[in-house]
Amino acid sequence: MVKLTYLSATRFSGVDAGSFLHAQLSADILALASGDSVFACYCEPKGRVLALLLVHRVDEDYYVIMSRSLTSAVTERLKIYRMRSKVNIDVLNDYWVAGLQADDAEPASGERLAIRLPGNGHWLVVTPDEITVDTSARRQEEWKISELRLGITWLTPATSGEFLPQMLGFEELGAVNYRKGCYPGQEIVARTHYLGKVKRHPRLLNCKLAGCPEPMEKINIYNDGQIYDAIVADCGLDADGNVCLLAVTRMEPDLTARQIEYRGEVTAVF
Repeated sequence: MVKLTYLSATRFSGVDAGSFLHAQLSADILALASGDSVFACYCEPKGRVLALLLVHRVDEDYYVIMSRSLTSAVTERLKIYRMRSKVNIDVLNDYWVAGLQADDAEPASGERLAIRLPGNGHWLVVTPDEITVDTSARRQEEWKISELRLGITWLTPATSGEFLPQMLGFEELGAVNYRKGCYPGQEIVARTHYLGKVKRHPRLLNCKLAGCPEPMEKINIYNDGQIYDAIVADCGLDADGNVCLLAVTRMEPDLTARQIEYRGEVTAVF
């Protein structure tokens, strides 16, 4: 297992836990059976994504994985909207989140909670045990790159509230359900979808750089003489110095990115 220090787990319990999350998130939470999981967006009223969540149901409780750097802000915001709902929100500060590859054995045992990511064979494990199998920063970075290639970016304080779900490709994760009822930002998210007015799209770029650009930094993408501006949403750097860069750009998805320019450096995309 790989210890993922950038993720945290929060438990939502109580008789209204499911309906509360359903009213706040972009996915159909009430459709989850025990043992099922779904990605969901928590949006602000203008439809921008505050956080990507992975929601996993266990009997009447719901376990939510999200960016550790956003956990406090998201849970405190959600508590404001509890009102009379009978729901408890408990951040599991004494638990770790770990990643497990698809070809490893199912990790559920004892107090460990195993969550299979929807649409692929990766597992996330929520455990109270100290994880000593593989805690290296390099291994964690490799896991993050594998997430980016699956279309998963958990966001950070820098990128929270900056993008609509469609700009980050979260529709492809199944994180947006257009048939469910209202949630914060639902009207704008749905209108953007049905009117086809998404002008910015996610683009995964592999290239060679000395380091990762910071979130919200600007880059240029070159395609056969055309230049398209883009904003960095997330980035991973492997041991060979290869960068896996998730950018949001007006460049149409069917166009090929040939090169990128970052801080005056031009490098090929491969």
